[in-house]
Amino acid sequence: MKSTTSKLAALWPDNYPIAYKLAIVFTLLISSGMALLGLFIAHNQSQVLEQQISESGNTVLRQMADFSREPLLANDQLSLEIIVNNLAAEQGILGVALYNENRELIVKKGLVPGDEQVANTLGRVARQEWRRPDQGKPQSEMVSFTRPIEFKEVTTGFALITFDRSLSERAQREAIRAVGGATLLLVLLGIIASFILGKRLTRPIRQLIEAGQAISAGDYRVRLNDQRRDELGLLMRSMNEMTEGLQRKEQVEQTFSRYVSPKVAKAVLGDMSQVSLGGQHVNASVLFADIVGFTRLSEQLHPKEVNSLLNEYFSIIAQAAHGYGGHIDKYIGDCAMLVFGVPEDDPQHNFHAAACAVTIQKLISELNKQRKRQGLTQVEFRIGINSGMMLAGNMGAAERMDYTVVGDAVNIAARLASAADAGAILINEELNTLLKPRGVVSARFKTLALRGKKERVTTYRVLDVGDKDRALIDRTLSSILSVDDEVA
Repeated sequence: MKSTTSKLAALWPDNYPIAYKLAIVFTLLISSGMALLGLFIAHNQSQVLEQQISESGNTVLRQMADFSREPLLANDQLSLEIIVNNLAAEQGILGVALYNENRELIVKKGLVPGDEQVANTLGRVARQEWRRPDQGKPQSEMVSFTRPIEFKEVTTGFALITFDRSLSERAQREAIRAVGGATLLLVLLGIIASFILGKRLTRPIRQLIEAGQAISAGDYRVRLNDQRRDELGLLMRSMNEMTEGLQRKEQVEQTFSRYVSPKVAKAVLGDMSQVSLGGQHVNASVLFADIVGFTRLSEQLHPKEVNSLLNEYFSIIAQAAHGYGGHIDKYIGDCAMLVFGVPEDDPQHNFHAAACAVTIQKLISELNKQRKRQGLTQVEFRIGINSGMMLAGNMGAAERMDYTVVGDAVNIAARLASAADAGAILINEELNTLLKPRGVVSARFKTLALRGKKERVTTYRVLDVGDKDRALIDRTLSSILSVDDEVA
């Protein structure tokens, strides 16, 4: 039973078009109306035919009684036989009979009911339906009319006429057939008209559905142009206004994401109730990538050249950050600040920061080769990385705030970047201890006195990642370089 139900459910569509529903409803209404109308017409036609038969029978019977009154009083057998024979020859009359005042048969011609049937009707104006089986044929439907023959209020005899009822039944069947054919034709026309009308009525609904699907897919350029002066037109105009609002919102988000990290933009726009000053302590990693000798370069190059140089190098740095789940927190002149592990949690933020730094230096090396072939100025970056607890949140003023991270761990990363050599990646001893289990290759650099720190800090240079993670670096490099080639 369940399998049969499931099969039927599988055959029946989940979303049954409203055009079909309207067509079915209209068809049922038309069919029901025409069927009732057909039954009424057929019934009325049947009553009319029966009434015509009764009126015709009584009229002929009354004339027969008038013609037979005098011959019956005179006992003129010949005249009575002539009257009976003439009437029996008329079309539609199957039998004629005359009876005396004692209900005894005088003369008959054709088919008449049996004696018992006649005895029940003689003496009054009556109608009697009866059947007579014919040999080798279906039973014939007949109707007989009887009427007393009176002279000066004295009954002198009785007259009987039998009509072929099949003629009226045939006419009735033909009438029913005609009504049925007309009903069927109108039902077919109604089905066609209802489907056309249903399609026309549901066309704006289909447009709304298609527009809704396009909006769900992120296409906010869709517009409904059907100018209707009804509720659907009002709904279409409301949807157009909603789509325009969503398009403006998307443009704001895209513009906002150009000024802040897409991750930060997503976090801020996702919960507008949290757009307020304040933050929370998180364990994250910070990377500073600083151009070596930028002040000298900016004095030598035209401002447009400086702008083009920064945009090209910072572009690949942003792509590298995105490849490892980080984001650009801000640009500080010739320095890019990258954050990993916030606002989205990343348990491997320290390794991803180190892998990103290795990738950046490799990308810078490849970019410098390309720029050298083009006769353009090349630069080198020094990078500092640190991990630890820091405050992440909205900093600044209520009128102008910035989502960023601050704290001692951030300051140490900036100091390490300033102390690194060109092309080097510098970390402290604590981070080096965390990275060694991941196979990160490093070398002890020197012990430095960092500004703001009382004790000297032992630093290490990150040289590469382990063998098992080198494929990750290569894939990221290949992906970024292929994109840059297509853009070029």
